[in-house]
Amino acid sequence: MILKKKPLAEILFLVFISAVVYLPRIGSLTYFKDEWYFIYDATIAGADVFRAMFSIDRPARGVFFEMYYLLFGPHAFPYHIAGFLWRVVAAVSALWVFGILWPRARRFAFFAALLFVLYPGYSWWISAIEYQPHMASLALEVISIGLTLKAVQVSSRASKIVYMVGAVLSGWAYLALVEYAIGMEGFRFLSVYMLVARDERLSTIRLKFLAALRAWAWNFIIPLGFIFWRIFIFNNERKATDIGVQLSGLFSAPLQTAFGWFIQFFNSLVNLGALAWVAQFSRFFFGMWSRDMLIALMVAGLVLLMVILAEKLMGSDEIPREKVSHENAGTLSGEALLLGLSGMIMGILPVVMANRFIDLDGFSYYALPASLAAALSLTGLIYAFVSPSVQRAALYLSIAFASLAHYGISINALDEEHAIERFWWQVSWRVPALRPGTTLVIHYPSGNIGDDGFGVMEAANMIYFPQPSAQIPVHYQISAITLNAGNLQDVLLGKLYRQSEYRSHSVDFDYGNVLVLSQPSSSSCVHVLDGQQPLISVLDPADVRLAAPSSKIENVIADSKPFVPQSLAFGREPEHGWCYHYEKAELALQVKDWKQVVDLGEEAIRLGLHPEDQSEWLPFLQAYALTGNTQRVKQTAPKINMERSLRLQACDMLTALEAPVTPELQGLIATLYCRNAE
Repeated sequence: MILKKKPLAEILFLVFISAVVYLPRIGSLTYFKDEWYFIYDATIAGADVFRAMFSIDRPARGVFFEMYYLLFGPHAFPYHIAGFLWRVVAAVSALWVFGILWPRARRFAFFAALLFVLYPGYSWWISAIEYQPHMASLALEVISIGLTLKAVQVSSRASKIVYMVGAVLSGWAYLALVEYAIGMEGFRFLSVYMLVARDERLSTIRLKFLAALRAWAWNFIIPLGFIFWRIFIFNNERKATDIGVQLSGLFSAPLQTAFGWFIQFFNSLVNLGALAWVAQFSRFFFGMWSRDMLIALMVAGLVLLMVILAEKLMGSDEIPREKVSHENAGTLSGEALLLGLSGMIMGILPVVMANRFIDLDGFSYYALPASLAAALSLTGLIYAFVSPSVQRAALYLSIAFASLAHYGISINALDEEHAIERFWWQVSWRVPALRPGTTLVIHYPSGNIGDDGFGVMEAANMIYFPQPSAQIPVHYQISAITLNAGNLQDVLLGKLYRQSEYRSHSVDFDYGNVLVLSQPSSSSCVHVLDGQQPLISVLDPADVRLAAPSSKIENVIADSKPFVPQSLAFGREPEHGWCYHYEKAELALQVKDWKQVVDLGEEAIRLGLHPEDQSEWLPFLQAYALTGNTQRVKQTAPKINMERSLRLQACDMLTALEAPVTPELQGLIATLYCRNAE
């Protein structure tokens, strides 16, 4: 009975459903994209590094991250739990806000809050370290709006003052963390208008507007105070977040800039309000393996069962189809659509005016502040359907799509993180230590991994140079790049040396001192290339083939005590399968321990291990020839001769051996490899 009368049922179901959607895989998530440099810089220089990191544009984030790092250190899991809690707080606060605006539409308020917490257009929640401020800002944004509405609603002077102070402080806090969320101040005003306009004594729109303006006026201190601080007090050193710099294009080329803003505004509106609910499902769900699809469907099914149970406990709205405002003859769905659409428009404007836009991939975090309005708009649209069965079907479909999309988002992130972890564990097996000043040229097995360069040099430095230092900015001992057209040209020339500083770290790139690391496919091992005799897989792209001769194997310190990757960043050490034996054989080959290479090959054969990438037999073939193992030289031939390019490599490698081989073996090499390679 209590659950039917109080909002406890809605709160519990919001928490439980959010947990089912967001928590299943977060225990396995580690660092994603930029989080590598966040954690590495803090590991080296301590929590103070975050103030330096954000001093140029968002100082509040520096303090925010410093407190978090002092609490959680480099461990990813508590950040994910904290991010989840912020999402739940935001959802419960949204339920509160919608309950104030539509007090007799309990079911509507619940579904609007539920769609808000499940909003699939924001795909960066799996990066809970970097985007922790965004999630905190979102919760503070909704709390601040709710406090404003309560301040308008209550008659007690003391209570009104408490609510007003809370609204202003939480308003400044959410803007300090995410400045482009300032557009939601328009949503705040419209919410006040909607609340005030229901006074039957206000007979005209003009009177309603003036009354709303008076009730809202004190809230103007929130955006005004923040803008004043941002422009006149704070010295913004980053052009990307400088208001004057971003608006300069409007004054220099007004028509061109305005047209560009219009295009990006329209694109952002479509992504925020429409495609987010459908395209994310299609993009992430159908990209999973069948097993993961089945689990995702089970998760979505559990969510829908909980939704049905919540509906039964809540019952129907008291006035689902009646007019809930008077003179303007607005319906529940009409008010929600109007407020939601207006909120989306105002939420998008600051983003577009900063020459950014909302998409469903890299810039999906720009959608987060306005996701409150987007969820409200969708709920209003669904409630506009006359048929209750159509309403229910649309709600269930939206909830299911969002649940499936989020599970796919987590799986996609895990796949990328695990690929990076496996890559660097293999590198650690092959490379005991690296010379400072080396520039790594890296080809990851997927074009989606490492394209932006994050998780490349930070991972290498975290393994090989983990020693703390008080130096800020942190200086990276190793630089790294991923291959693209521009980088390849610099590598081939081998003359460029540039120094770079970004936020809290500095790094030197020396294109004349590179080491090429390539994992040709996800089923291949990592190949650390020796420019004098590079091992080229048929799966390697042309860029790797061209860069390979520039690779300096002497940057690998082969006789050093090996550095071991930290499990908190790289997970547990993988099982010692084929790639372990291959990497150790390559290392033994570098120090010319032919017997060790042969022993590793024999152990792999005894264990029934074999490569998916046949080029990985080449180090063993070389050792077989150098030790005079003619039987293995013969047995390896069919594996190598499957590809003409491998036969050519084998012929070149075996005819250029440093140690002399017997005439019998020379003839065998000529017959098995070189003659067939012509």
